[in-house]
Amino acid sequence: MAANGNQAVSAASFEASPSSSARDLLLRRLSDLAVLPLGRMTPQERSLVDTVMASAVARLEASGRRHLAERVAKLPEGPVELTLALARDTIDVAEPVLRDSQGMQASDLVQIVRDAGADHQRAISERKSLPGAVVDALIDYGSTEAICRMLANPAAEMSARAIETLVRRSAAEPSFQPLLMARPELTARLAQLMFWWMPPEARKDILMRHSIERRMMHLALDEVLDAGLAASGTDDALRVMLSLLHPPVAMPKSHLARLLDFANRLMREEFTAELALAGRIRPETAFRIVDDLGGEPLAVFGKANGLSRAEFGDLLAAVARLRTAAQWDKSILERITTIFDAISTDRADQVLHSWDWTISADAKMPTDG
Repeated sequence: MAANGNQAVSAASFEASPSSSARDLLLRRLSDLAVLPLGRMTPQERSLVDTVMASAVARLEASGRRHLAERVAKLPEGPVELTLALARDTIDVAEPVLRDSQGMQASDLVQIVRDAGADHQRAISERKSLPGAVVDALIDYGSTEAICRMLANPAAEMSARAIETLVRRSAAEPSFQPLLMARPELTARLAQLMFWWMPPEARKDILMRHSIERRMMHLALDEVLDAGLAASGTDDALRVMLSLLHPPVAMPKSHLARLLDFANRLMREEFTAELALAGRIRPETAFRIVDDLGGEPLAVFGKANGLSRAEFGDLLAAVARLRTAAQWDKSILERITTIFDAISTDRADQVLHSWDWTISADAKMPTDG
C-alpha cells in the first residue's frame, strides 16, 4: 500500500508539473508579445495583449516580473496597463519602470508618489524626465531622501512655488540646504532668505554669489527714484520695495555715536531702534541683525551704511557687549570682519534691503486658523 501511495504522489506531481510549465510558457509568450516593437501587431491586438498581461503578470515569479519590467522600461512606447501594473509591484520589480520607462504618464507617477512607499518615491525622483506635477507631488508626499534625490536630479522641473517651498522647509531640513544652493532655479531673494539659517561657509557663499551690483540700475533710475520714493507717502510696502533699488547712503556719524552710547549703557531696545533708524530698515530686521548668533548680518549692515573698518570694529564690539548668548571668540570676530572686507558697499546695501523686504513680506503673510 505504501508503494502505491508513493506512486500516487509521484503521479500527482507529474501531472501538476506539465500544467504549471504550460501556464508559465503561455505567460512568457504573452510577455514576448507585449514588448514587440510597434507595427508588429495591430493596435487592437496590442491593446488586448496589454490588458490580459496586466492582469496575469502577478502569476509570474518575482524574477520573471523583474525581467519583464527591465524589458518594458527600455521601450519608447510600452504597453500602458502592463507598465502601470509593474510600476505598482514591489520595488524590486517596479524600480526599472519607475526610473526609466518613457511610457509612464505624469498623472500615474503622481498617484504612485501619493500611494506607494518611500522606495517607489526614491526611484521616481531619479527619473531622466521629471515633470513639474511629479516634483510637486514629491514635495507634498515624498520622504526626505526622495526629495534630496529629486533636488540632485538636474531633470527635475522646479516651479517658483516648488523652490520657495523647499527653501523655507530647509530651515528644519539641513540636508536640503547644499542641494538647493546648487539648483539653477534659486534666486537671489531666496538665497538671501536661506541665509538666516545657513552655516558660516554657506552664508559667505550666499553673500558673494547671490548679492547684486546695481550700477546700471542706478544710472537708469537716477532722475526718478528719489521722486518716486517721496511720492510713496504712507505706502510702507512700496517704500521697502523701492529701497532695493536705491543707491547706498552713508550713516551719519551722529547715529553711530548714539549706537555706541546705548551699547555702553547696555540699553538693548534703544540700540536696536537706533540701528533701524540709522539703516533705514524695519525694527524687526534690526532686531534680527542684533540677535543673530553668527554676526555676519552686522558686517553687511556696517558695509551697507558706509562705515570704515575702524568704525565697524567699534560697532562690532558694541553689539558683543549687548549679546545675551555666548560671546564671540577671536576666530568668529575675524570671520565677521572678513565678510565686511570682502563685500562691496552696493552689494551689502542690496542684501540688507532684501532682508528688510523679505522680513516685511513674511510679517504680513496670513496665518492659518
